[in-house]
Amino acid sequence: MWVGHYASGLIAKPFAPTVPLWLLALAGAVPDAIFFILQFFGIESFNLDPKLIPRGCFPYSNDYPYSHSLAGMAVTGAALAALWKAKATTSVTLKDQLVIIAATASHFLLEWPVHRKDVKITPHDSYQLGAGLFDHPVVVFVMETVLFLFALWVYATYSPPSARAGYLKNKNRLWGVIAVMICQQAQFCFSAAPTTETRWVHAPLFLGMILGSSWLLGKLEQ
Repeated sequence: MWVGHYASGLIAKPFAPTVPLWLLALAGAVPDAIFFILQFFGIESFNLDPKLIPRGCFPYSNDYPYSHSLAGMAVTGAALAALWKAKATTSVTLKDQLVIIAATASHFLLEWPVHRKDVKITPHDSYQLGAGLFDHPVVVFVMETVLFLFALWVYATYSPPSARAGYLKNKNRLWGVIAVMICQQAQFCFSAAPTTETRWVHAPLFLGMILGSSWLLGKLEQ
Protein backbone atom coordinates (compact mmCIF):
# COMPACT_ATOMS: atom_id res chain seq x y z
CA MET A 1 0.00 0.00 0.00
CA TRP A 2 1.20 3.51 -0.77
CA VAL A 3 -1.00 6.66 -0.69
CA GLY A 4 -3.54 4.71 1.36
CA HIS A 5 -1.18 5.00 4.31
CA TYR A 6 -1.79 8.75 4.45
CA ALA A 7 -5.51 8.13 4.91
CA SER A 8 -5.11 7.43 8.62
CA GLY A 9 -3.47 10.81 9.22
CA LEU A 10 -6.19 12.65 7.33
CA ILE A 11 -8.92 10.83 9.24
CA ALA A 12 -7.07 11.41 12.52
CA LYS A 13 -6.85 15.18 12.06
CA PRO A 14 -10.39 15.98 13.38
CA PHE A 15 -9.54 13.98 16.53
CA ALA A 16 -6.25 15.80 17.11
CA PRO A 17 -6.65 19.25 15.54
CA THR A 18 -3.57 20.71 17.25
CA VAL A 19 -1.22 18.00 15.93
CA PRO A 20 0.26 19.15 12.60
CA LEU A 21 -1.19 17.40 9.57
CA TRP A 22 2.29 16.67 8.21
CA LEU A 23 3.06 14.72 11.38
CA LEU A 24 -0.18 12.73 11.26
CA ALA A 25 0.44 11.95 7.58
CA LEU A 26 3.99 10.85 8.40
CA ALA A 27 2.71 8.69 11.27
CA GLY A 28 0.67 6.59 8.86
CA ALA A 29 3.67 5.96 6.60
CA VAL A 30 6.52 6.02 9.14
CA PRO A 31 6.94 2.20 9.32
CA ASP A 32 7.93 2.32 5.64
CA ALA A 33 10.31 5.21 6.31
CA ILE A 34 11.90 3.26 9.18
CA PHE A 35 12.21 0.21 6.92
CA PHE A 36 14.08 2.12 4.22
CA ILE A 37 16.41 3.57 6.85
CA LEU A 38 17.07 0.22 8.54
CA GLN A 39 17.95 -1.43 5.24
CA PHE A 40 20.79 1.10 4.79
CA PHE A 41 22.40 -0.46 7.88
CA GLY A 42 21.65 -4.07 6.88
CA ILE A 43 19.19 -4.57 9.74
CA GLU A 44 16.34 -5.23 7.31
CA SER A 45 16.49 -6.14 3.63
CA PHE A 46 14.83 -4.83 0.49
CA ASN A 47 15.44 -6.75 -2.75
CA LEU A 48 14.05 -6.62 -6.27
CA ASP A 49 12.68 -10.09 -7.08
CA PRO A 50 12.52 -10.82 -10.84
CA LYS A 51 9.93 -13.54 -10.20
CA LEU A 52 7.51 -10.95 -8.83
CA ILE A 53 7.85 -8.44 -11.67
CA PRO A 54 5.28 -10.14 -13.96
CA ARG A 55 2.84 -10.62 -11.07
CA GLY A 56 1.93 -7.05 -10.22
CA CYS A 57 3.10 -4.03 -8.25
CA PHE A 58 5.88 -3.68 -5.67
CA PRO A 59 8.05 -6.55 -7.00
CA TYR A 60 10.27 -6.81 -3.91
CA SER A 61 11.01 -9.57 -1.46
CA ASN A 62 11.50 -8.03 1.96
CA ASP A 63 12.70 -9.04 5.39
CA TYR A 64 11.45 -6.38 7.80
CA PRO A 65 10.54 -7.97 11.13
CA TYR A 66 10.99 -4.79 13.16
CA SER A 67 9.45 -2.06 11.02
CA HIS A 68 6.63 -4.22 9.64
CA SER A 69 5.43 -6.19 12.63
CA LEU A 70 2.44 -4.91 14.57
CA ALA A 71 4.56 -4.77 17.72
CA GLY A 72 7.26 -2.81 15.92
CA MET A 73 4.72 -0.35 14.54
CA ALA A 74 3.25 0.23 18.00
CA VAL A 75 6.72 0.96 19.38
CA THR A 76 7.46 3.27 16.44
CA GLY A 77 4.20 5.13 17.01
CA ALA A 78 4.93 5.52 20.71
CA ALA A 79 8.42 6.81 19.94
CA LEU A 80 7.07 9.30 17.40
CA ALA A 81 4.45 10.52 19.88
CA ALA A 82 7.03 10.88 22.65
CA LEU A 83 9.39 12.75 20.34
CA TRP A 84 6.64 15.16 19.33
CA LYS A 85 5.67 15.76 22.96
CA ALA A 86 9.31 16.51 23.80
CA LYS A 87 9.83 18.88 20.87
CA ALA A 88 6.44 20.58 20.50
CA THR A 89 6.14 24.19 21.60
CA THR A 90 2.43 23.77 22.38
CA SER A 91 0.65 21.44 24.78
CA VAL A 92 0.46 17.79 23.65
CA THR A 93 -2.29 15.82 25.37
CA LEU A 94 -2.47 12.09 26.00
CA LYS A 95 -5.23 11.96 23.38
CA ASP A 96 -2.88 13.55 20.83
CA GLN A 97 -0.23 10.94 21.58
CA LEU A 98 -2.72 8.08 21.30
CA VAL A 99 -3.93 9.39 17.95
CA ILE A 100 -0.35 9.42 16.64
CA ILE A 101 0.19 5.86 17.87
CA ALA A 102 -3.10 4.70 16.32
CA ALA A 103 -2.22 6.30 12.98
CA THR A 104 1.09 4.46 12.98
CA ALA A 105 -0.42 1.12 14.02
CA SER A 106 -3.01 1.44 11.25
CA HIS A 107 -0.14 0.72 8.86
CA PHE A 108 -0.45 -2.95 9.83
CA LEU A 109 -4.15 -3.19 9.02
CA LEU A 110 -3.58 -1.60 5.62
CA GLU A 111 -0.60 -3.84 4.79
CA TRP A 112 -2.50 -7.03 5.56
CA PRO A 113 -4.74 -7.10 2.45
CA VAL A 114 -2.11 -6.04 -0.09
CA HIS A 115 1.18 -7.66 0.97
CA ARG A 116 2.35 -11.13 -0.03
CA LYS A 117 2.56 -12.90 3.34
CA ASP A 118 5.46 -10.92 4.79
CA VAL A 119 4.01 -8.95 7.73
CA LYS A 120 4.01 -10.30 11.28
CA ILE A 121 2.43 -9.69 14.67
CA THR A 122 5.77 -9.73 16.48
CA PRO A 123 9.28 -9.50 14.99
CA HIS A 124 10.10 -13.14 15.67
CA ASP A 125 6.69 -14.59 14.81
CA SER A 126 6.97 -17.53 12.41
CA TYR A 127 3.51 -16.87 10.95
CA GLN A 128 3.37 -14.21 8.24
CA LEU A 129 0.27 -12.43 6.96
CA GLY A 130 -0.79 -10.95 3.64
CA ALA A 131 -3.69 -11.48 1.22
CA GLY A 132 -1.57 -10.69 -1.85
CA LEU A 133 -3.50 -7.92 -3.59
CA PHE A 134 -0.16 -6.63 -4.88
CA ASP A 135 -0.66 -9.26 -7.59
CA HIS A 136 -3.69 -7.25 -8.78
CA PRO A 137 -2.36 -3.73 -9.45
CA VAL A 138 -5.61 -2.33 -10.87
CA VAL A 139 -7.45 -3.39 -7.72
CA VAL A 140 -4.75 -1.85 -5.54
CA PHE A 141 -4.81 1.41 -7.52
CA VAL A 142 -8.58 1.78 -7.27
CA MET A 143 -8.71 0.72 -3.61
CA GLU A 144 -5.97 3.07 -2.47
CA THR A 145 -7.22 6.00 -4.51
CA VAL A 146 -10.73 5.63 -3.12
CA LEU A 147 -9.40 5.26 0.42
CA PHE A 148 -7.23 8.36 0.10
CA LEU A 149 -10.06 10.45 -1.39
CA PHE A 150 -12.47 9.29 1.32
CA ALA A 151 -9.97 10.23 4.03
CA LEU A 152 -9.43 13.60 2.37
CA TRP A 153 -13.20 14.16 2.45
CA VAL A 154 -13.27 13.31 6.18
CA TYR A 155 -10.45 15.76 6.83
CA ALA A 156 -12.06 18.51 4.73
CA THR A 157 -15.51 17.97 6.25
CA TYR A 158 -14.77 17.55 9.94
CA SER A 159 -11.52 19.40 10.64
CA PRO A 160 -11.82 22.96 11.97
CA PRO A 161 -11.18 25.79 9.48
CA SER A 162 -7.83 26.54 11.13
CA ALA A 163 -6.67 23.04 10.16
CA ARG A 164 -7.62 23.69 6.52
CA ALA A 165 -6.25 27.19 6.14
CA GLY A 166 -3.67 26.23 3.51
CA TYR A 167 -6.11 25.15 0.84
CA LEU A 168 -8.90 27.50 1.90
CA LYS A 169 -6.58 30.42 1.12
CA ASN A 170 -5.10 28.75 -1.97
CA LYS A 171 -7.99 27.27 -3.92
CA ASN A 172 -5.89 25.19 -6.32
CA ARG A 173 -3.75 23.59 -3.60
CA LEU A 174 -6.24 20.83 -2.80
CA TRP A 175 -6.53 19.77 -6.43
CA GLY A 176 -2.77 19.90 -6.86
CA VAL A 177 -2.26 17.60 -3.87
CA ILE A 178 -4.88 15.17 -5.22
CA ALA A 179 -3.18 15.09 -8.63
CA VAL A 180 0.27 14.47 -7.14
CA MET A 181 -0.95 11.67 -4.88
CA ILE A 182 -2.89 9.90 -7.63
CA CYS A 183 0.15 10.12 -9.93
CA GLN A 184 2.26 8.62 -7.16
CA GLN A 185 -0.17 5.75 -6.77
CA ALA A 186 -0.19 5.12 -10.53
CA GLN A 187 3.61 5.05 -10.53
CA PHE A 188 3.61 2.66 -7.58
CA CYS A 189 1.13 0.26 -9.20
CA PHE A 190 2.03 0.32 -12.88
CA SER A 191 5.57 1.53 -13.55
CA ALA A 192 8.67 -0.65 -13.76
CA ALA A 193 11.46 -0.55 -11.18
CA PRO A 194 13.94 2.16 -12.30
CA THR A 195 17.07 0.02 -11.75
CA THR A 196 18.08 -3.21 -10.06
CA GLU A 197 19.83 -1.32 -7.23
CA THR A 198 17.39 -1.27 -4.35
CA ARG A 199 19.57 -0.27 -1.42
CA TRP A 200 21.00 2.97 -2.78
CA VAL A 201 18.46 3.91 -5.48
CA HIS A 202 14.97 2.53 -4.84
CA ALA A 203 14.99 2.92 -1.06
CA PRO A 204 16.13 6.59 -1.10
CA LEU A 205 13.52 7.35 -3.76
CA PHE A 206 10.72 5.79 -1.71
CA LEU A 207 11.96 7.48 1.47
CA GLY A 208 12.05 10.83 -0.30
CA MET A 209 8.51 10.31 -1.56
CA ILE A 210 7.27 9.60 1.96
CA LEU A 211 8.88 12.70 3.43
CA GLY A 212 7.83 14.84 0.48
CA SER A 213 4.23 13.60 0.58
CA SER A 214 3.98 14.30 4.31
CA TRP A 215 5.27 17.82 3.74
CA LEU A 216 2.88 18.33 0.82
CA LEU A 217 -0.15 17.16 2.79
CA GLY A 218 0.89 19.52 5.58
CA LYS A 219 0.50 22.39 3.10
CA LEU A 220 -3.26 21.76 3.12
CA GLU A 221 -3.18 23.08 6.67
CA GLN A 222 -0.61 25.88 6.48
